Amino acid sequence: MVTNSTEEEMLGSKKLEKISIIIAQKQSLDHTRVEDMFSKLATDDEVERVNVIKDIQNDIKEMAYAELDSVKLFLSTILRLSQRSPYPDITSGMTDLLHQLEGLGLQIPRIRIKKGPSFYIPQHLVPKLDDTESDVYQLFKEAFLNDARISHMVQIMGFHPKYLKHWVQTHHYILRGPGQLPKHIRAYIGILASCRHHCLYSVNLLEREFLCFGGPSDWLQGIQHAPRKIQNLATVNNILCHQPWNLQASHMQELLTGPDSWSKQELSQALTIICHFHALTQFILGCGLTHEIDSSAGHTYGSSGCCTPIKVFSSSPLDTPSDDESSGSEKNGYPILFDDIYTRLLEEEREPINSELNYQHFADLLEQQANTELYQSRRSSALSHYIVNPDYTYSVCKEMTHGHDFDWDEMGFPIFRHYNTELADILDAKFKIIQRLTYKTMGQKENIDTTKLRESVWYFTQQLLGVYYTDFDYGLIKCKLPDNFKDYIRVTVSTPGKLQEETFRFTGFTDSEKVHFSLIMMESRFQATFCFALKALN
Repeated sequence: MVTNSTEEEMLGSKKLEKISIIIAQKQSLDHTRVEDMFSKLATDDEVERVNVIKDIQNDIKEMAYAELDSVKLFLSTILRLSQRSPYPDITSGMTDLLHQLEGLGLQIPRIRIKKGPSFYIPQHLVPKLDDTESDVYQLFKEAFLNDARISHMVQIMGFHPKYLKHWVQTHHYILRGPGQLPKHIRAYIGILASCRHHCLYSVNLLEREFLCFGGPSDWLQGIQHAPRKIQNLATVNNILCHQPWNLQASHMQELLTGPDSWSKQELSQALTIICHFHALTQFILGCGLTHEIDSSAGHTYGSSGCCTPIKVFSSSPLDTPSDDESSGSEKNGYPILFDDIYTRLLEEEREPINSELNYQHFADLLEQQANTELYQSRRSSALSHYIVNPDYTYSVCKEMTHGHDFDWDEMGFPIFRHYNTELADILDAKFKIIQRLTYKTMGQKENIDTTKLRESVWYFTQQLLGVYYTDFDYGLIKCKLPDNFKDYIRVTVSTPGKLQEETFRFTGFTDSEKVHFSLIMMESRFQATFCFALKALN
């Protein structure tokens, strides 16, 4: 028998759910209005762009004269464009508009974190968005023309233009290129993948993408509002992020059968998205990216500079360094280790690999990981509505997987070409460029062969994910890489949300070189986890 109080509770619950849906729908409509107004700025035609700027200024001022509060919806985007555009006419036009609105009595938002795109890298060292003479300027323009935005992650990757070109192509293809999955579903899968590392930065961008592609706004209230077919990805998402060596063919079979099943073609696309965003959020957190200005965490209506910055890891504030701190100095007990690395790793000739000794080096590295306390999980409430099984986190792999059993060139690439030839070729080119990318420098030293160092970062990343290669000398990592360098790689790969500035400043390398290391780790992770996924799928 249903009591009156039970009926009232049921009615109240339905009423709250209806209100939540109405609010979500309004947020979706608001987002569409903002996108419709500012997306037209994404043009390289100067005359057309100037006319769009004038139209935006006139439309916003007309709204302000009619009802001042109606303009608030657009302010954070205007603030972002006043600071971040490759076109000076956009930044000056949006700055003028903010001043005019402030003159009408409207409270104008301020940038919450005046650190530039990264907590860790001084702003004056980061590639400039409007430097027409730089090698990366054309790529910044192309990024802006795609999205009417140059994200912080694109700007930081701008340290390495040759790589950035391939990454932008890959990222755009994964979210917007050909494929069986609708674009809003791709964005939603990216949200679920980003949440495993609690990366609020990535989730904020993908929620915008999701709404832009017409995704149902109520899905953003939590994974339980998404179709069962998408919810069923949770187990595979969790395993690929934290313990990819445990992924089995049976996990794929569960997704390929039943009333809410995936086709193999759909699932291969979903797995690509999941692995891409697991790796990308590792990079975002590993480089300490700050929130985009127009995200809720990126601006404030309080006094400028008065509030505590919110880290892109969603649960905790971050102590930020001052802009005049140099990554080449000794800090927090971490000495400059550059010369140590140079002499121990690059100058010394290595003997032929002894297979028994090499496996012992690998096993010793596993034991070092097991004895560390770097992997304690931190909880977040900001993204908990997207997370299934929050207790499932990184643990040290107990059994090795032979990398040659699912090598990208011999296994992963041919398998994936069967599902998507074009994207397989794009990924292959991206892997090759990051593996070969070198400037033949280390810090202030020039004309140096950095192959051993770059390979050590690549293979140590995959070793943390349980992959063992018999033809790589793990003694380079165990005996030659300083502990602080290894700690940096361990934290970035296993629990990137825990990385702090003192860990990022592990040696006397330049910030550009550290971004290079982060890119190597990102691609190494993507390749390893994607091969685990393809092996299970096939």
